[in-house]
Amino acid sequence: MKFSYNTVALVFDIIDKIFFRLGRNNPRKAIYNLIPNSSINILDVCTGTGSNVIKIAKDKPNVKITGIDNSQGMLNVGLKKISKHKLNNINFLLQDAVDMQFESKSFDYALISLILHEMDKNTSYKTLQNTYNVLKDNGKLIVFEFIYPESKKFLPNLAFKLVKKVEDDNLFPEFLSYNKEEYFKNNGFKIDKIHKFQYTVIYELVKI
Repeated sequence: MKFSYNTVALVFDIIDKIFFRLGRNNPRKAIYNLIPNSSINILDVCTGTGSNVIKIAKDKPNVKITGIDNSQGMLNVGLKKISKHKLNNINFLLQDAVDMQFESKSFDYALISLILHEMDKNTSYKTLQNTYNVLKDNGKLIVFEFIYPESKKFLPNLAFKLVKKVEDDNLFPEFLSYNKEEYFKNNGFKIDKIHKFQYTVIYELVKI
């Protein structure tokens, strides 16, 4: 990304709502629906301000959520949300995805959202390998990412062009070009289900 997350932390949620507010086509809502309200441990990798998990924590009190990020600015915004909603089943930690400090096989679900496309192959490999290690054998990884719009509708294509404008000129198109089945397989995961949206996609993955 062509700017730091600490810089955009205070307006990140506004940007997020603009890009992902499309009702039933909202991928954030789809992620929410994939998480059961049961006694499970969830790891949100590169959680940012907690866009994926705050609503899950509010509405599904049986889950326990840990979010990690290496941007204190982003986490500070997320911590204010936790305080505002008086949530006691979610915790944010300043921690890098390439150096996770958790016990092996300690999470039932892991979420990785809109960050793999910003990583070089070595960084994404370490991130996915660490995620693999902390997931239980029957655990599930949910990856939320961008794809090229399949529709020629104006608004999705405009939104995608705006995203592309602020992303890394080399890493972003490189990630989009990957054969995702091979990409995840090389990192220990198999694609179980795919949910496509206007310019994003959700992969449900299981450990091989």
